[in-house]
Amino acid sequence: MQNGSADSNEHLSEREKMVRGLAYNAIDDRELFGLRLRARKLLKEYNDYPPPEFTPDLKAADFFGPDERFQILANLFGMSLSRARLLGIDPPFHCDYGSYIEFKGDFYANFNLIILDCAKVTIGHRVLCGPNVQLLSATHSVDVAERKAGLERAYPITIGDDVWIGGGAIIIGPCTIGNGVTIAAGAVVKGDVPDYVVVGGVPGKIIKRLDPLPKEDANAKDD
Repeated sequence: MQNGSADSNEHLSEREKMVRGLAYNAIDDRELFGLRLRARKLLKEYNDYPPPEFTPDLKAADFFGPDERFQILANLFGMSLSRARLLGIDPPFHCDYGSYIEFKGDFYANFNLIILDCAKVTIGHRVLCGPNVQLLSATHSVDVAERKAGLERAYPITIGDDVWIGGGAIIIGPCTIGNGVTIAAGAVVKGDVPDYVVVGGVPGKIIKRLDPLPKEDANAKDD
């Protein structure tokens, strides 16, 4: 996919090219280099944080805490502590930047979630991920000359509300997944997925259509 001529994009920074889906240099650019290192330090701090000690009065909401640990995610994603408390992410977790991931509400991910957020990755309310799920906005061109020049590209991923992504599934940008979708374990998905379907296989295809939630339930959002 080609978006604009090289001449018209010369004034853009590599980061600006990245978020616009243009060919960009991720390796040598100082700004992107620094942002990735920032994310890696925060990720190490989060992944290495010891779990809470069990006590009879330990609440389920404290399983991923304490607030000191949630604050690491708040810093990584650029969100408030109260919003970070809605996230349950089992370590290890890996991402490129963190700042290009947006969570709309409650979210849970089992072990070894990978999000390559070189383009915007938007995750809806009440999304669940099995182990080893990969959300990959980053890609390289099939144009060998572009790869030899050290350039890559990124395309956005949007996941709707009430989506369940099974273990080992891979979501590749550009991709928009509708509400109420189930992605079967091991599926590879790219492109547009409508609401209330089950997608499975490689490449991912619709294998079942689901009944939508009643309107009042579908419109319900977490605070």
